[in-house]
Amino acid sequence: MSVSKWLSVANMFQSGWGAEGEVWVWRQRLFAWEEEQVGDLTSILQSVTLQVQKEDKWLWNFEKSNVFSVRSGYNHLTATYTVVNPVDAKLLWHKDIPLKVVIFDWRLFRNRLPTKDYLFWRGILNNDYRMCASGCGSLETLNHLFLHCSFFGAVWYYIF
Repeated sequence: MSVSKWLSVANMFQSGWGAEGEVWVWRQRLFAWEEEQVGDLTSILQSVTLQVQKEDKWLWNFEKSNVFSVRSGYNHLTATYTVVNPVDAKLLWHKDIPLKVVIFDWRLFRNRLPTKDYLFWRGILNNDYRMCASGCGSLETLNHLFLHCSFFGAVWYYIF
């Protein structure tokens, strides 16, 4: 989707890959999730320094040998992200279900609700503020709020 998708990494660096850099020009408007990914990428690229004197090669930082393996990739993905059971889109995006319910469900099943744990993971909250709002002493995660918290479990039972 980038207008400058054929540029080399060195040329992108010279053009400026900061938040307002010239390389972030798109052929069409980005979706919100794409803008979020671009923001993540620019924050990663801020710490990158190109070294002309070094050989250009791939390094896999999640393995001691710096060589990619499926096992290390799988371990990284499962340790970093919460795996949620996929939901059939046909069931979720149904004309008889109110849009706000569909959006809530979509965010719930993709672990995108603003729980304290998710906000910490996104770098918005400090580690000191990750505990459940009910005061039960557990981390505020989706599973805790919807399945394990005694206070919010009583609320869900009452709603049901």
